Amino acid sequence: MRPGEIHALVGENGAGKSTCISLLYGLNKPKTGEILFDGAQTQIQSPAHAQQLGVGCVFQELSLAGSLSVAENIFAGRAPSKFGKVIWSELRARAEALLAEFDLTVDVSKPVDSLPISSRQIVEIAKALSLDSRVLLLDEPTSALTPDEVEGLFSVLRNLTQKGIGIVYVSHHMSEIFQISDRITVLRDGQTITTESTAETTQAHIVSSMIGSAHPGDVERSEDQLGDVLMRVNNLSDGTHFEDVSFGIRRGEIVGLAGLLGSRRSEIVRSLIGLGGSVTGKIEFKGQEVSFNNLRAAMDANIGFVPEERKTEGLFLDYPISTNLAAANLEKHTRLGMLNGRSIARASRDAIDAFSVKTGGPDEIVGSLSGGNQQKILLSKWLEREPELLIIEEPTKGVDVGAKFQIHTELKRRAAAGTAIIIVSSDFPELVALSNRILVVHQGQVVADVLASEADEDGLIRMAAGLPAPTDASSNLYEGKPT
Repeated sequence: MRPGEIHALVGENGAGKSTCISLLYGLNKPKTGEILFDGAQTQIQSPAHAQQLGVGCVFQELSLAGSLSVAENIFAGRAPSKFGKVIWSELRARAEALLAEFDLTVDVSKPVDSLPISSRQIVEIAKALSLDSRVLLLDEPTSALTPDEVEGLFSVLRNLTQKGIGIVYVSHHMSEIFQISDRITVLRDGQTITTESTAETTQAHIVSSMIGSAHPGDVERSEDQLGDVLMRVNNLSDGTHFEDVSFGIRRGEIVGLAGLLGSRRSEIVRSLIGLGGSVTGKIEFKGQEVSFNNLRAAMDANIGFVPEERKTEGLFLDYPISTNLAAANLEKHTRLGMLNGRSIARASRDAIDAFSVKTGGPDEIVGSLSGGNQQKILLSKWLEREPELLIIEEPTKGVDVGAKFQIHTELKRRAAAGTAIIIVSSDFPELVALSNRILVVHQGQVVADVLASEADEDGLIRMAAGLPAPTDASSNLYEGKPT
């Protein structure tokens, strides 16, 4: 990596990107090879040693202390002090000045846990920048950021490169890679495949290098005939987060919910399955009015739910793959009141094979898998129930392009077989590629209901921000109302 360069490191889950980052940051030590820093061979002993050399790092999984304030997190162990006492006014002023570079205005004396995920991500990046790093290692830094926040981050990164800071940038988002990087190195199965100048290569070539085969291309949009209406929602409100939400979804249909951070998309879908507070309005499922008080009641009605936060809400990280896959479908794997080990093992092998999960077997602990493979297990856990309605939040968050293609293909296949699917995603191109229809949510209200075939990313972002769409892409069939 050269001074002032943004060098992208890409590859599928398990290719070795995060391992490489950990070696450069001193979390692990290489067994062979060498690291040259300023032309001199260097052995990075620990993260503290890396920081002394001028290497800062932001990992995909945030490492903030939730109960400490924003300012304390940014300058952890380095707070300004006098006579052994922290100078709190100076600490807060430094933190506010640093966050101002991201156009983020928060009360820096508040606990980090009180901030939304996107703001915590920015605090993590600010913490790394506060070390006056000469090299900055970024592992999926935009995974929880809105499009506007991504642009803000890119602006900061470009300013850093003007100061000669080199940046290693790890991301699964090809559009980001080609927007921000100068060069791209592709890893596959722990080996360097190629290093290319970004300006002289293409996305198709990079993806082909990553997966070792031809670019899979976009998932073809299904033209299968949709079935009857499975769920109707009429004038749904919770009095706090959203109001007057109405839509319908048919069997075999994929409906996407697009919105910026804070739009209340998740609150809407969670209220359908008893994971929100009390609501007014009407929900009909299979022609009957329903009101689910909890997720178990929704599951009993044959509805599945894949949450966004797989580590805290979706999986038991300290348990094996087999246990996680059986957790949502115990009745299927129980015989005479006892768990059926053979049934669980068979289902586990089927899920591993179906999604090409990189694992040593069903007994491997889920927490030891890469993020993309964890996501495959989480989705498999709910697909095994064969739900009539599947609600998914961020189906491909933090997964590589190969896993993304597999997940998209499976969701399309399930829809073609008659499953109705509601997808909440911050990835607007993903919604366009997957959905039949897209509901655009702004400040707790559905402001547009468009056919995916008539939608584009720019138009969706404008509507999600409360601006008029550049063209009228509204669906004449649905018009934001239940059918």
